[in-house]
Amino acid sequence: MPREHRKRGRRAEQKKRKLEEEADNEAAHADEEPETKRQKHHDSTAHTGDGDELLVESTEVIPSKPEMPFYGMLVEEEHNYFRQADERLELNDFADPEDRSLFLASVYREAKGKELRMACSQSSSRLLERLIQLSTAAQLKQLFVTFTEQ
Repeated sequence: MPREHRKRGRRAEQKKRKLEEEADNEAAHADEEPETKRQKHHDSTAHTGDGDELLVESTEVIPSKPEMPFYGMLVEEEHNYFRQADERLELNDFADPEDRSLFLASVYREAKGKELRMACSQSSSRLLERLIQLSTAAQLKQLFVTFTEQ
């Protein structure tokens, strides 16, 4: 008498049992009415009774990330100036507070119109952080007005 052909291995047996259980569950729940009237959200595949899967187009709209605006990059000379200004502010080697406030005013003049490009640069954004910490209320107001207008 010929032996029954069957796959060997634990995974094949588990897969076969799982398919049989799913078929039994579908048959048992086919006669029942749903308890709630809410529609269930289904994934993008539909299962047929014979184990095949059909791809179903989704009508769900997935929002994409808004693109980040690109404000440009600093030229090399500007980048060097802001790097040196950051180093000088870090060292804090000013004779008096008035000297530091004059230096901050000159940095603000140089940065006029380049604020968003500075914010996009890693090293210049550190300078902006220092400027925010050391600036007066009027300078801060002007800086944030510039950010909101652009």
